[in-house]
Amino acid sequence: MLGSFIQGTLEAIDRHDVELGRRVRDGLRPESREAIVGASRIAFLNLELDVEVTEVLYREAGPDRAREILRANLAETFTSAILRSFITMALRLRGNEPGRLLQWSSKVWGQIYRDFGNIAFVPVGNSEGRFELSALPLAIVEHSVYLDGIAAAMSAVFDLLEVDGQVELKAVDPAAGRAIISAIWEAE
Repeated sequence: MLGSFIQGTLEAIDRHDVELGRRVRDGLRPESREAIVGASRIAFLNLELDVEVTEVLYREAGPDRAREILRANLAETFTSAILRSFITMALRLRGNEPGRLLQWSSKVWGQIYRDFGNIAFVPVGNSEGRFELSALPLAIVEHSVYLDGIAAAMSAVFDLLEVDGQVELKAVDPAAGRAIISAIWEAE
């Protein structure tokens, strides 16, 4: 997992609520805090660190607030150096139609997660689709809160496109390393 993404999550929590940010940091294991703080922003860190941050955030903030923060965090990263070029290219090639843009999710996934499974977006009609996640490591599929956080963050694409939409975790199969996340939006 890209270090800047984990560090950015903690920074986003602070921007929303400094006290919550303190509680999340205090809730992390000391060695986790050290690994995150001491890492270069371009380093790849253990996925378990991001899972731990997400679980502590959900515990401290509650699910609704945690989802709101994770969605806002990804929306903010769309302007980061790492994702900006992908977003610009995707919008030029795919346009502002959510279903077409969401088909680029596999390219973004590979920039954030390295060797942590695959994602494919499958359109279902004009205003609906599903993300099929496969070959996921146990660190992800054994933690439905983490998958829920991924779904919440993915909702940020609707903010980018200024479209009402929702992304939601639908199913998890830990034994197969698979998960399904649905996406529904208002069609034009």
